[in-house]
Amino acid sequence: MKKAIGLISILLVLSALLFAGGNSESSQPAVKSSSGETELVYLNSHADPWDGPVGQEIFDKFYEKYGIKVRSESYPFDQYMELVEVRMQSKASDFDVFNVDAPLVASYSVKGYISPFEDYMSKEDLENTFTSTGLNAASYNGKVMTGPKKESGMIMVYNKDILDRHGIPYPSSDPAERMTWEELVDIAAQCVEKENGNVTTWGLIPDQVNRAWNVMPIANSLGARWLSEDGTTATGYLNSEESIEAMKFYQSWFNDLGISPKGVATNEGRELFDTGRCAFIFGDPVCYARAAGKGLNVGIMPVPAFEDGVPAVGSDSWHVAVNAYSKNKEAAALFVRFITCEEGSDIFLDSQSNLGCNKSRIEVITADDYEGHEVYKLLSEDLDAYSVGRPKTPGYNEWSDVVDMAIEDIRNGSDVKTSLDQAASRIDGLLARYSR
Repeated sequence: MKKAIGLISILLVLSALLFAGGNSESSQPAVKSSSGETELVYLNSHADPWDGPVGQEIFDKFYEKYGIKVRSESYPFDQYMELVEVRMQSKASDFDVFNVDAPLVASYSVKGYISPFEDYMSKEDLENTFTSTGLNAASYNGKVMTGPKKESGMIMVYNKDILDRHGIPYPSSDPAERMTWEELVDIAAQCVEKENGNVTTWGLIPDQVNRAWNVMPIANSLGARWLSEDGTTATGYLNSEESIEAMKFYQSWFNDLGISPKGVATNEGRELFDTGRCAFIFGDPVCYARAAGKGLNVGIMPVPAFEDGVPAVGSDSWHVAVNAYSKNKEAAALFVRFITCEEGSDIFLDSQSNLGCNKSRIEVITADDYEGHEVYKLLSEDLDAYSVGRPKTPGYNEWSDVVDMAIEDIRNGSDVKTSLDQAASRIDGLLARYSR
């Protein structure tokens, strides 16, 4: 679409005036004078949707509104974190905006990787726009550093056809009728199907089977915390009695009960559910979106809690930040706003069936007349009442690496107490440098 250069200039000037205390350190103008000449590079870990039609629609609409082009540079999740570290340590300025997993806000802030988002959006506007959980995850030392792009929350998704085969009534989606974990594993065991001694249908699997985000809330339901409040100590937390009890229960799924598969990675576990070979999966709402999109006959229910525990659902998700070394910070901040609280946000979140952190969006999509409101309402209510975030620590990557390895060892049958004791001790050593 063609635009008059004069109109672009006016729009850009007006856009810049929206910023509260905008950063002007860049060594070149934030937006160049001729149409479309400036191109932002968006570094992210989600090729789908950003390299597909959803991303293109967002980039086109951003260009239509602001006259600034955006190019996606996507990498697989398992490579992305290391890539960001390497490029930011070298003070790379060849990208402008990048994805930040919420618990890494503290680490990236300490290391100087992020140009604070509140430099481009007033505190009042931030508080009026985003949920308190979103802003809490985006903040470090009292300053809002990133734009909350997504919100996770947790739901349990079940395959109605598998439950029908075993004469099992559909669970209630009402949080007031939440199942216990003890009840759910009994039902999951009834759903396991075998052929010639081999399991063809499993009972239950987490969406991220070997990652802390999905597993930690099970322990949180018994009151466990996996790191101290100051973000430096794991001993006494990760290996607490409550944590050991919860992880023994988790281990039983893969071993004594045989309702969950050993040896599968996250994407393989997802594939089991998405192809109708697992009865229950729990994780963020994309679990439901994927399954429904593949034509599976699925329902939703609240994530269970222990009989003697409390509900706990994972919160925090992907945020987006302005690269502290970008040469186009003001333009980059415009794009952050566009995909977190303007038109681009709805396009992206709708494609993910994601609640998001934008208050006005949540009000619309949880209303009774909105298609799919049941999923969003359940997510919103549980997040408001029972959300648990991953630890805030400058050493999150170190914590996560060790915890994920311990989870993998435990589900493969290692002694739970020994695994958690060793993991806690190792984390303490790795985080000691942050407490000096």
